[in-house]
Amino acid sequence: MVTGTGFVGSYVVRDLLKAGKKVVLYGYFGGRGEPADIELPDLKFLDYLLGGDLFDKVSVVVGDISEQAAVRATVETNDVDSIVHLASMVGAASEANAPAAVRVNAGGTANVFEAAAQLGVNKVVWASSVTVFGPRSEGPQGLITDDSDYDPSSVYGATKVFSENLATRYYENFGLDTVGLRLSRVYGFGEHVKAGRGGGSTWFLDAIHAAAVESGPARFLFGDHSLDFHYVEDVSDAFVRALEAPNAGGRCFLTHGDYRPIEEGYEFLRALLPGADLSLEKGGGDGLPAGSTMAWARRYDASKAEAELGIRSRYSMEEGLYRTVNQYRRYAGLPEVSRPASR
Repeated sequence: MVTGTGFVGSYVVRDLLKAGKKVVLYGYFGGRGEPADIELPDLKFLDYLLGGDLFDKVSVVVGDISEQAAVRATVETNDVDSIVHLASMVGAASEANAPAAVRVNAGGTANVFEAAAQLGVNKVVWASSVTVFGPRSEGPQGLITDDSDYDPSSVYGATKVFSENLATRYYENFGLDTVGLRLSRVYGFGEHVKAGRGGGSTWFLDAIHAAAVESGPARFLFGDHSLDFHYVEDVSDAFVRALEAPNAGGRCFLTHGDYRPIEEGYEFLRALLPGADLSLEKGGGDGLPAGSTMAWARRYDASKAEAELGIRSRYSMEEGLYRTVNQYRRYAGLPEVSRPASR
């Protein structure tokens, strides 16, 4: 079962189907609880990603992650043996409505763990976040490890800290095998499906999309910072690998992409899209929504995930941006662009 089938979840579903798994989806899919329909944003994107015939390839259950009985019934009725849990409210939306964030992010995770523990599910792999950490988590070299102290600076991060501790309790109390993946700034084709749901770093999506389809000025912020460019197909692969990994004892693991200066990404896109209207600004945090953090700018040590779960990043910043740009161009009916000549 996959909960929260939006951006990352769509790729996870695709990769699970490729691996021969039967998949049931659970969530609202960008709607408000109306019956499953291909026009629901998440289902529409997933249908596109899968090449059509979505309802012939997966089972779809519309339900609220914060309703324990509904979550349990879905797991039980569909004989679910493992769960990828991605359903949550994102950063700015969580900050704007803390009670709802606690109900969905923390309560929803508790509901998934409870159903899994009571019904004998083999494994739950779920999305935590690097926002459980903050400035006080950094070591002497500015690096954050899986053993760094918690230091959340947002409601979203606080709900993930609670969920991480909950995973430990369910392992110790019930032996439930869970793996939490601490995600950073995931990007790639399809991020547009969650753009209006209260994320704090949509400036990055907006800039890449505008550049790719040449729809107007592409404004890249924070040109004096680096970014953990974590390409979505690497993230999806991480979830699939974690499902097959040995029991990790309810622990959580940092993941990361290609940590590079934003300016280098900007220069690559300028070479890739010479006709696009791109600009780079130093700084740029003014006007970002409440709940936005700079967690994506920190450096993370993902060596434990590599050693214990076999998770590795395959896509460089250049390759991820190249693929993202051309996927958005195909989606918009535009011709693909060629890789820029090596410099």
